[in-house]
Amino acid sequence: MLPLRHLRIGFWGLLVFLTFGVVLEALHGFKIGLYLDVENEPRRLAWRLAHAHGTLLSLLHVVFGLLLGSRYAPPAAAAARASRLLVAATLLLPGGFLLGGLFLHGGDPGLGILLVPLGALTLFAAVFVIARGLPAGAPAKVTLRELAFASPEYEDSWQLRLRVLREPLGLRPGPHERDEESGLVHLGAFEGERLVATLMLHDVGGGRVRMRQVAVAFERQRSGVGTKLVRFSEEVARRRGFREMVLHARETAVPFYERLGYQTYGEPFVEVTIPHIAMRMTL
Repeated sequence: MLPLRHLRIGFWGLLVFLTFGVVLEALHGFKIGLYLDVENEPRRLAWRLAHAHGTLLSLLHVVFGLLLGSRYAPPAAAAARASRLLVAATLLLPGGFLLGGLFLHGGDPGLGILLVPLGALTLFAAVFVIARGLPAGAPAKVTLRELAFASPEYEDSWQLRLRVLREPLGLRPGPHERDEESGLVHLGAFEGERLVATLMLHDVGGGRVRMRQVAVAFERQRSGVGTKLVRFSEEVARRRGFREMVLHARETAVPFYERLGYQTYGEPFVEVTIPHIAMRMTL
């Protein structure tokens, strides 16, 4: 899960670079020549810059992680691209200063300092991608529509379902699972052009259709988007001639579906490693 990943990077980074700052203070306090001698001034400056940049970049990871968990998160593709750039910048910028100060050549820093401009460009690119991906204003009105299989919108729905339903459980889809979705009906809820919720409808025969893999972006849960999408799926199912909607609900989601008129039946069972219960509603 991308938000949690950046929160972890940020707080572990803070721990590392704050510890590094204490080490630098100790080198200064104990008058260590390796750090304080005049000929080692480039090392002192480079290591201070490594400490400062590392700490600030760690804080940026925390801010980015919180942004990804908010309603103002950039689209999934932009978030993934910014994530890679930000991680690269965190390695290159402090790492370049650290290596440049570790291996001096006369009065100049070592060749590791060449990583610094590359890291700076990567950081600028990350910030640009994040800024461009932010919504221009308040979230747009929710629109509901069907998604064509293998379209860019379908790919967004695939990634959303992975983030919300599978990754928190440590699961990955099977090799043939995507192909099996080609015959299903894919529905999505959008705010502007951003997909914020998705589900699938599977014809199981006998006038029954199964609602599958209902996923709402973390930052839009409890906002009513999921309810709108489920009601839209019921309309779509009725138009296609289905008489009953069935689903396998996670135990934690049962109250949500009960509020929408679904009823439980049968005994609880385990699916994708967690308890589920079957539910249904006459259309």
